[in-house]
Amino acid sequence: MLKKIFLLMLCALPIGLMAQEVKLGHVNTQEILTAMPEKATIEKKISDLQSQWESELAKMREEYNAKIKDYQDKQATMPESIKQARQSEISDIEQRITAFQQTAYSDLQKKQQELFAPVIDKVKKAINDVASENNYLYIFDISTQSIVYMSPKSNDITPLVKKKLGLSATAGIVPAAAPATDLTSGSKTKSK
Repeated sequence: MLKKIFLLMLCALPIGLMAQEVKLGHVNTQEILTAMPEKATIEKKISDLQSQWESELAKMREEYNAKIKDYQDKQATMPESIKQARQSEISDIEQRITAFQQTAYSDLQKKQQELFAPVIDKVKKAINDVASENNYLYIFDISTQSIVYMSPKSNDITPLVKKKLGLSATAGIVPAAAPATDLTSGSKTKSK
């Protein structure tokens, strides 16, 4: 008997949900992130860090080029054992440069994610607040380009989120080809 009541309630639930107004909206998080005042400071920090990595890499390349030139200039008069030692040195420097480049790239990405995380959290909170205050059931992020269809009747809550964050309505408008930031992971995604 209990199973039958549960089954009847389960069948009635979708009908009850359909009677309620389903409110859907969309937001352009890339536009909002572009308008955030913290963005310029973060980009400056990333640029400074990138310059430091590039400077160090330039020093390593200078050392590499000097070793190559020295090897080429003296190769004809070197004993075979010294040639092999110099080739080994050059190979080691090449490997250090490659490892350094990979580490630099990884560190820059991590630093960017670390610096943008509080900003992304702030935007997420504003979206959640606006959605809750306005009784939206779902909000879709159109900057991630994962929406197949968007009705002209869809509600764009981007201006409401900008207002909640104290941003101007026109600040941060980005062209369609700009890379998007996926708020679920904080990573950059390529536009399609």
